[in-house]
Amino acid sequence: MPRTILLVHANEALGRFLTVLLEQDGYGIVPAASVKEALRMVPAAAPSVVIIEDGCPEISTVDLVQRLQRGEGKHLPVIVISADPAMEYELQQVFDFLLKPVDVNRLRQDLALLSRGGRKRASPAPPGHLTEDESRLYCDYLLTNSGLHFERRNQKILERGITSRMAALHIASYRDYFDYLAEYGESRQELQKLLQHLTVGETFFFRYRAHFDALRQLVSGEMADKPLRIWSAGCSTGEEPYSLAMTIMEALPDWRKRDIRILATDINNRSLQRAREGVYRPWSLRATEPRYLERYFTRVGDSYLVRDEVKQLVEFSHLNLQTAAFPQPDGPLRELDVIFCRNVTIYFTLATTRQIVDKFAATLAPGGYLFLGHAEALTHISTRFERVSRESGFYYRKKSPSAPGVPELKPPRPRPVKKTVEPPRPAVSLHPSKMPPPIPPPAPVPTPEELYRQARELFDGENFKEAEALLGEILRQRPDHLDALVMKGFIHANRAQFRDALALCDQVLARNDLHPDAYFLRGLVLEIEEQLPDALVEYRKALLLSMDFVMPHYCMGRLYFRMGKERDGMREFRNCLRLLEQSPEGNVVPYGGGLSREVFMERVRTELARVA
Repeated sequence: MPRTILLVHANEALGRFLTVLLEQDGYGIVPAASVKEALRMVPAAAPSVVIIEDGCPEISTVDLVQRLQRGEGKHLPVIVISADPAMEYELQQVFDFLLKPVDVNRLRQDLALLSRGGRKRASPAPPGHLTEDESRLYCDYLLTNSGLHFERRNQKILERGITSRMAALHIASYRDYFDYLAEYGESRQELQKLLQHLTVGETFFFRYRAHFDALRQLVSGEMADKPLRIWSAGCSTGEEPYSLAMTIMEALPDWRKRDIRILATDINNRSLQRAREGVYRPWSLRATEPRYLERYFTRVGDSYLVRDEVKQLVEFSHLNLQTAAFPQPDGPLRELDVIFCRNVTIYFTLATTRQIVDKFAATLAPGGYLFLGHAEALTHISTRFERVSRESGFYYRKKSPSAPGVPELKPPRPRPVKKTVEPPRPAVSLHPSKMPPPIPPPAPVPTPEELYRQARELFDGENFKEAEALLGEILRQRPDHLDALVMKGFIHANRAQFRDALALCDQVLARNDLHPDAYFLRGLVLEIEEQLPDALVEYRKALLLSMDFVMPHYCMGRLYFRMGKERDGMREFRNCLRLLEQSPEGNVVPYGGGLSREVFMERVRTELARVA
């Protein structure tokens, strides 16, 4: 039972208040006004719980918690008190997070829970694997209460998420944690905290820029004279819907006079709370143009706050895509113009994905548009949509009931510019004293390699349009720049211009038949065209030439799984994971859809766990 509490406080008044309160309840209080004192008191006073007030000037609360949990206090439950709601998302390993002013009843309940059933919280040892009965309990609960579907084949994902929460709560067995989840899933938001560990994702502003470029063209073109209804389904912490709002504000100068509504939904209430607050770290804005930062954000310390004029276009609400009934005759989710649902259906079964996509089709107005993640093609999912390729990306348009298909939209041709011919001017002889100043020498022209580095950064950031412009300049200077030709081929493939992509592969390999990127690109195109054995051959060629090339390992693994060769698929995924673990932190994975090394590692681990 927690009878001794280590109280680490930054504010004297709060420290005195909590000391008096908790001593009246029978607890012994050991105060610490500095980090050094707190770390010294853990072994000296042997407390049974630590309460930390956020705001210590010596070290961040996140770092203090990590230091405690790495040292002799690693088995101590920690309760954090803070005035900053965003801090909770960085402290998922603590027992509880309380906002100021302190909810005294919640704090007392925390201590009572820690006192209840010493056996349940006595052992910090890993609990082993879920039994079949325990797995069924959790799967049924999650399916009923969240819509997430877990099977025995992806039990490791479930175990990892559950044990993370058990460690934070100091609960020793799966069954005891299930009882806690069932009792406090809503009242203490335990279900929401668990969901944070069961899904993997990374989001930032203007991710997949090609999609926002396409939206801007649609909004300023065919949708220019109508009310706009857009849905961000699975909006996470709000980066996507706010990016949608800013795109519309840029495309429509009269947006204030227009009828515009952006609906943003997610299953996770904690993410929605953070989205409504609209406060973001620079990492979330790494792909945002500086002019957007100046126009649509307010700098607050090291963070950026979304301005109210952007927020007013977005409505956030909770929604479970699997269990919610939509569209409804009188609800907001009907006759929509655009739906963004990117990297969400990867957490559902094929049957569930088909069900959700069918509901999307019913929710869209005739001719409405659906934007999915790059890895979420509708092949074998739905026949109610037509793929649309434009500029540097693709998306889907709902088919008209009266037409068998929808023609591909192409950007308008530029109008010819009339040239005006001026008569020659007579030569003028100038006296030396009246000569114009000398013309400064032109700025040095970037070399093809410098341009390629810039194009690579744009390509990795999925800014394909600007990357292609630089590639054109590189190839004007050096038509035989093979890396530029391959990158241009990837851009063609992203637009579904597969013949052009293969032609560039052939052009590169005719000059250098040892170019691994060209073989990898050819494998991707062949896989998309369902020539699976041929695609495997090309992936193998890429790896024979470059064994540390991550994406061919990943694509081969995925392809083996499609072909029912699970052992071979797991081998390639393990190879992929090994290479990622050896690569520098923060790297963007080449040809990995702009994903960082850390997020890609988690994606590979997730897929491995699903088939383990």
